[in-house]
Amino acid sequence: ANFLGENFQVCDTGGLVFDDDESTLFAKEIRQQAEIAIDEASGVIMVVDGQTGMTAMDSAIADYLRTQVLPRLPVHVAVNKCESETVGALNAAEFWNLGLGEPVPVSALHGVGTAELLESLFESVVQRKTAGVANFGTKVQRLHEAKQRKNSKKQQPGEDDVEYKMRKYGIGDAADKVVQEYEDALAAFDDTERPEEINIAIVGRPNVGKSSLLNSLFGDHRAIVSDIAGTTRDSIDAVMERPAENEEDLPTIYRFVDTAGIRRKNKVEYGPEFFMVNRALRAIRRADVALLILDATAGVTEQDRILAQKIADDGICNKWDAVVDKDSSTYDKSVKYMRAEMPMIRWAPILFISAETGQRVGKIYSVIDDAIGAHRNRISTSVLNEVLRDAVLWQPPPARRNGAQAKIYYCNQVSTRPPTVVVFCNDPKLINDNYRRYLDRKFRESLDGFEATPIRWLFRGRR
Repeated sequence: ANFLGENFQVCDTGGLVFDDDESTLFAKEIRQQAEIAIDEASGVIMVVDGQTGMTAMDSAIADYLRTQVLPRLPVHVAVNKCESETVGALNAAEFWNLGLGEPVPVSALHGVGTAELLESLFESVVQRKTAGVANFGTKVQRLHEAKQRKNSKKQQPGEDDVEYKMRKYGIGDAADKVVQEYEDALAAFDDTERPEEINIAIVGRPNVGKSSLLNSLFGDHRAIVSDIAGTTRDSIDAVMERPAENEEDLPTIYRFVDTAGIRRKNKVEYGPEFFMVNRALRAIRRADVALLILDATAGVTEQDRILAQKIADDGICNKWDAVVDKDSSTYDKSVKYMRAEMPMIRWAPILFISAETGQRVGKIYSVIDDAIGAHRNRISTSVLNEVLRDAVLWQPPPARRNGAQAKIYYCNQVSTRPPTVVVFCNDPKLINDNYRRYLDRKFRESLDGFEATPIRWLFRGRR
């Protein structure tokens, strides 16, 4: 998110419950995740319900934040559902009793009070210097001070009479310095050069080990893992930074998105699971690379094939440690089996890993880098048409019973991400799916760089 010219991340944690009884499922795990988020945060916002009023659970959480968190981080109280102008502030006043400072009435639904909440939080972060970024939260203050100096008609502290008069009448180095300070303060709000961020969606059926893989990649408990299918209810983002090989280059940012398990469409009822699946599919659409996780002990299921149709990047097979009676040829045989069972992504690289033991997990990064390079690959028109001519000479387009046959003239790559090739012919309707797959296979065999990405084929007729 961005506020007052500053970029920051917001981490939404699960509801904190301090009673570990059987009725509160995953209470301990959720509390651990919240503690991890607090340890990595620069500030904490405690959200309470203004319409319900203060509860015993609110008091317990406030006691924890006051004793364990407030000594090292700023903590602010946001009283939600206080959109009413008449009673909103009155409802928020009750939460002074939490002992965490002034409660801010907000409405998450209507956006009321969010700016005031962020302003107070930024002021606390700047005062206590808890941000991991130098000069965080000072852009507005610097701009305000520079604008005052630029427009001031009075003598500033530290200025002698000569400098004051030269600045006042806009001449000399003193005037140029004030103008330059103002322009620099304005330029600070422009987007600075950011490291490249690669979005990686981890998708698959329920209980195939997606969250376990995320934890194994980070070497930490970033997601709650259990034997209960459907533990992950929402997409979880986790960011990892890899330093650049050259010091002058920017680092690479990997954003892994752990998604909810996707079941067959006819088994998904309207409700929480419906929105879980929609968010998982949305994560696939906005991802640069998708890791399709399969269970090596279960083989390829019909749902895996359906997901493979939706996904246009890497496939990874988890739980390799659970496969019994492995020998030196088991890996190669398993790769052939996967490619035969999922021909729609036969071109995708396959890894057999174990999220539990970490076997081959480190190889995922090189596979991701190769997929990103292929996804952004561009081939010259002359090379593409040379491959196209050889493919058509080797096997011309099939003719129909009425004698109609497609004539292919030339092709051109019009875009990347994924590579998109437009083929010009006399009639696109004469190009059937089998011949399209034939062209796709011939291009992959003849050209380097398309091994880990889909190729989008568009056929255009003569105008």
